[in-house]
Formats: sequence, structure tokens, C-alpha cells
Amino acid sequence: MTEPPDIAFEDLADLDPAKIELPVEVESARLESAQLGAVDWSSARLEHAHLVEVDLEGARLRGARLIDLLGEGVNAANGVWGGATLRRVAFRGSRLTGIDLGEARLDEVSFEDCKLDYANFRHSEIEHATFTGCAMTEADLQGAAIAATRFDGCDLDRADFTKARLDEVDARGSKLALAGSLLGLRGLTIDAPQLLEISPALASEIGITVEDA
Repeated sequence: MTEPPDIAFEDLADLDPAKIELPVEVESARLESAQLGAVDWSSARLEHAHLVEVDLEGARLRGARLIDLLGEGVNAANGVWGGATLRRVAFRGSRLTGIDLGEARLDEVSFEDCKLDYANFRHSEIEHATFTGCAMTEADLQGAAIAATRFDGCDLDRADFTKARLDEVDARGSKLALAGSLLGLRGLTIDAPQLLEISPALASEIGITVEDA
């Protein structure tokens, strides 16, 4: 089970976005209804923070550190977050379409009812994470190392796990019309209907010809 953010909400101070200066360091703060857009917060540190209806579309958070953070209704579509570290972070009802989390480190992170279509997790490290009810069409997980993670009720249509390394990953109940190589699915737990869904592509990839007698 993914550990939730450790936040004392009663101790959070309201943050005025106009007062955020570089280098960005936000701690024990609540940021609500802020239109920040494509800001450059590379190497930022956000800790014990609550983001509500914050617009970060196209924002650059390369190498940022997000620790004990809850994001609700956040728009971080097309964000550039490569190499970021997320620990005990939760996103709920957020738009993260096309977000770049390539080579990022995600530990104890949850996504609930989020849009993660075309999201890039290539070569990221994901551990103790939960994806619940997320749209993940064409998500790129190539080369990712994923452990102790659950995809629950997600749409993984054309998601790509080529050369991924999976350990105790559970995708039962999710749509698995995957793209790319299926050989990276070793270590994945699925249910019987899902096996029927992927078996034609898997048989073709390992060289099995299926013909009716």
C-alpha cells in the first residue's frame, strides 16, 4: 500500500504566488487557484505542500524535489519534470497529459483519477506507487524500473513497457491493449481476461503461430 503524504494541513500557511522567488523553496504551504503556467522551477524544493487547482501547464521542474505533497485538480500537462524526485506525493483529479517524468524517481507516489495520456516515464524508477482510475493512453514506460506498484482500473491502451523491469507489479482490472514489446512484462500480475487480451500479440512476439486445425 502506498504511503500518503505526511502533511499537517492545519499548520499550512497560504502562499501568495507573487511572492515565489527563485530558487523556489516552498515548505508547509497551501497554494490555491494559482495560474503559474510555464514557469521554470528547475531544482525547486516543495515539501509539506498542498496544491489546489494550480495551473502549471508546461512548467519546467527538472531535478525538482517534491516531498510530502498533495496536488488536487492540478494542471501540469506537458510539464518537463525529468530527473525529479517525488516521495510521498499524491495527485488527485489532475491533468498530467504529456508530462515528462523521464529518469525521475517516484517513491510512495499515488495518482487517482488523473489524466496521464502520453506521459513519459521512460527510464524512471517507480516504487510503492499506485495508479487508480487513470487514463494512460500511450504512456511511455520504456526501460522503467517498477516495483511494488499497482495499476488499478487504468486505461493502458497502447502504453509501452518495452525493456521495462517489473517486480511485484499488479495490473489486474486495467485495460492492457499495449504497444511495443511484451517481453518487458515479466513480473506483472494480470487476470485471465487480460491474458486473453494480450495473448495474440505475445504469441506473435515469441514466434508462436496459432492456426485452427
